Amino acid sequence: MHEIRFGNQKDIIFKIMMDKLEFYEKQCILLETGIKRAARGSEDVKLLMSIPGIDYYLASLLSSYIGDVHRFESNDKLAAFFGIIPSMKDSSTINRRGHMSKEGAHTARWALSVAVDTIILRNKPINEYYNSIKKRKGSGRFAHVSTMRKLTRMIYKMLTEKEEWKYQSPVLTEMKLSKLEEE
Repeated sequence: MHEIRFGNQKDIIFKIMMDKLEFYEKQCILLETGIKRAARGSEDVKLLMSIPGIDYYLASLLSSYIGDVHRFESNDKLAAFFGIIPSMKDSSTINRRGHMSKEGAHTARWALSVAVDTIILRNKPINEYYNSIKKRKGSGRFAHVSTMRKLTRMIYKMLTEKEEWKYQSPVLTEMKLSKLEEE
């Protein structure tokens, strides 16, 4: 791409843009190396990596938002932290449950959503859970949020009891962990 020439001022702008791109690519390498190094030292990240579809980057992101899981009294509190509990609209004796509250960090909810998307593709029991809710409620969005809630319960149990994903593929987990150790 460096050989592209326009024969006018666009050449200067194009060169500046290419220089910036190269600079950002170098910065990404440094950041990814740092994230990988931090992931190596975290037992929580390694536990989350036992979930098919979650590698060190997504596991690190989720783990960084959760922090010490013991600060949450229950999986319900963790779900509230992610903002995936129904909003409540109470009036006198009438209680209405609404859509997902969306309180909490948007990026954390996004990371959880990405995790669900990949897990649905790779895990038969979770896929069946998602499809049963989708069929019963007629809504893929509701099923997705319900699956996010189920994943939150499972992550909470994994991190509090320090156990790996119950549907894991040991070979895949070992492969991901060995890749994590590479520089």
